[in-house]
Amino acid sequence: MTHVDPTSDDLAALRDILDLADAGRHHASVPVVFEVLRRLEVLLRADGVAFHALDARDFSYRHVQEVDVGAEYLAGGSELGPVDPAAGDGSEVLLDHWWASPCSLVERTGAPAVTSLREHYGQRRWAEHPVHREYLTVDDEIILGYPDGPGRTLRLLAPRYDGPPFGDRERTICRLLLPHLRDLLAAVVTDPSAPAPPQGLTGRQAEILRLVALGMSNRDVAVALGISPTTVRTHLEHAFERLGVTTRTAAVTVAFAGQGQTAPVPAGR
Repeated sequence: MTHVDPTSDDLAALRDILDLADAGRHHASVPVVFEVLRRLEVLLRADGVAFHALDARDFSYRHVQEVDVGAEYLAGGSELGPVDPAAGDGSEVLLDHWWASPCSLVERTGAPAVTSLREHYGQRRWAEHPVHREYLTVDDEIILGYPDGPGRTLRLLAPRYDGPPFGDRERTICRLLLPHLRDLLAAVVTDPSAPAPPQGLTGRQAEILRLVALGMSNRDVAVALGISPTTVRTHLEHAFERLGVTTRTAAVTVAFAGQGQTAPVPAGR
């Protein structure tokens, strides 16, 4: 049986990961993410850890970064594309069950989350599940994920191919990390189609204004980015000041002038 509370060694390892994720101490980069993944693999006693930036609207990947017993894998941009259901690798079974499985918890709730397969499926049910039989042969997998705009998520995946399922210890560790890893992960995802932040705005301010331009309210933006509505409002107020405007519509118009960004009448709070 797994113990519930992280040990003193666990907490020391957590502090190391939090130090790596601290933008004031370490510039966000692919090597830093690899170091976080390596430490998580050991801390969670997992058989590898992967970071995926996924768009569930067409099941395409924007970034894939993985560690597995010292080996590293990295892909992004044009190297990646949508999952091919005709590939014959069982992925069509995963897609058939995606929206009813814990894999889509973040997309369905629009909120950051930690969960695991065996938290939802008993041993026999998972052993007989089509996804397990035809695609995902792990005994368990823990998922730590964040919303990243409409249909998009940033997710850490840690599998176990044999041994006990993940328990309260591992889920507690991931929940302690949940408030601290999103900015690091988001910073290393390259999106060739995304314009650079408008001059004078921070990356976060531009990110929020792009969601405002879609007609999202402060609450909607907060859910999508995993932050509070108050934080969204503060970022908008600072963006208004930098852009010399007083309304959401004007902020979007000025910020994205010349970038082809059109704005519906933005929602209020």
